[in-house]
Amino acid sequence: MNTELEFTGARRRRIIIAASAGNFAEWYDWGVYGVVATIIAAKFFPGNDPAVALLNTYAVFALGYIARPIGGIFFGWIGDKYGRRRALSISILFTCFGTALMGVLPTYAQIGLLAPVLLLVCRLAQSMGAGGEYASAISFVFEHSPAAKRARNVSTLIATTFIGILCGSLLARVFSSVLTKDEYQTFGWRILFLVGLPLAAFGVYLRSKVEESPEFELLVKAREKAKAAATPLRDALRLHWVPIVIFIVCTASYALLSTTITSFLTTFLINVGKLDSTEAYNATIVSNVLVIAGTLVMGPVADKIGLRKALSLTGLVVAILAVPSLALAAGGGVGAFTGGALIGACKGLLALPALLAISQIFPTAVRVTAGALAYNVAQALFGGTGPIIGVWLNDVTGGPYGLGVYLAALGLITAIVLFYARRTFDHDEAVVPAVDKVSPEAR
Repeated sequence: MNTELEFTGARRRRIIIAASAGNFAEWYDWGVYGVVATIIAAKFFPGNDPAVALLNTYAVFALGYIARPIGGIFFGWIGDKYGRRRALSISILFTCFGTALMGVLPTYAQIGLLAPVLLLVCRLAQSMGAGGEYASAISFVFEHSPAAKRARNVSTLIATTFIGILCGSLLARVFSSVLTKDEYQTFGWRILFLVGLPLAAFGVYLRSKVEESPEFELLVKAREKAKAAATPLRDALRLHWVPIVIFIVCTASYALLSTTITSFLTTFLINVGKLDSTEAYNATIVSNVLVIAGTLVMGPVADKIGLRKALSLTGLVVAILAVPSLALAAGGGVGAFTGGALIGACKGLLALPALLAISQIFPTAVRVTAGALAYNVAQALFGGTGPIIGVWLNDVTGGPYGLGVYLAALGLITAIVLFYARRTFDHDEAVVPAVDKVSPEAR
């Protein structure tokens, strides 16, 4: 099927926007949670020690990541068995309702220890939906795209979803400006989460208007012809566990870096850089703009030099710039904006090849399941723990260098492992015939 002729103009825009709707909501939630973390700490945990309350807030954030691999497996199974579009339509409801419910939760002062429990339940629901979003959406765009423009189209999708983080930061900035401090801490932060409801409605509508990917439709026909059953989870674990493990190791740097910007940078700038909340929000917004720019720049580059070289190169960039970027950000003033911009650019450059690998290194029959499982395990191990490890490392070392060294080490590991992972990354699994790795039923 010739996707080159089909994936152009208005149809291209419609598919990318529909695919990015749930991811926008997911990253919007992350952006909001990060910038209001200090308020959540005060509202949902005992106020005896603000540092402990903040650690508890990020502990809930980390525990929420437990649900991501579960969501990845569940929605990946739906995506590989029943279609990418169906998985996308269901996962967005989990993502957005988990976000919106946080806006109506009672506080610790109102219901005591039940408050952080309910907060955790909301994070688990949001994380489960988010666990199925990225792999489904990236596979959807990847499979609609011509081979020569896959990275470019996926970069547009990723950049669009990163706008969700930017919108979360911008909206928080607007609310903190137009409301008094008491109003913002009483109900303003709740409105930020309640935005999840219209996002859910809009996303479901958009996704109902697009067609399934041509590659999945070919897979369905091949399964019917071969009388083969779809067993994506079993096949992913039995036949593709090696690339799954390689993916987790190679993208650990991105998993940590993604939460450094999304849910930790604002708090870092306030607590370490000694910025007030308005300045910290502004620096975070600048950083997120650089994330979007870096992602768009890497799209055509990755199409030209290939996935492995693009991921290895950006891993080295992170290894070199991690410590200087956070050191600058810790200095406050202009340094905070400069360091935030550099770390944002690092995230944007690394994001495209790391996320493109979700689809490119796995075959059609298990693409969403294997990609979602690998991505979400990496995010749970290295992303979900990022903020709490960051707070702990900076507390132990008395400065920003602990987290910076940790991030630099993971970036270096990315580059080193990719040197030995040519077989996994230097080919396109999409060329594998659709039913080569589908389990046969009894004829």
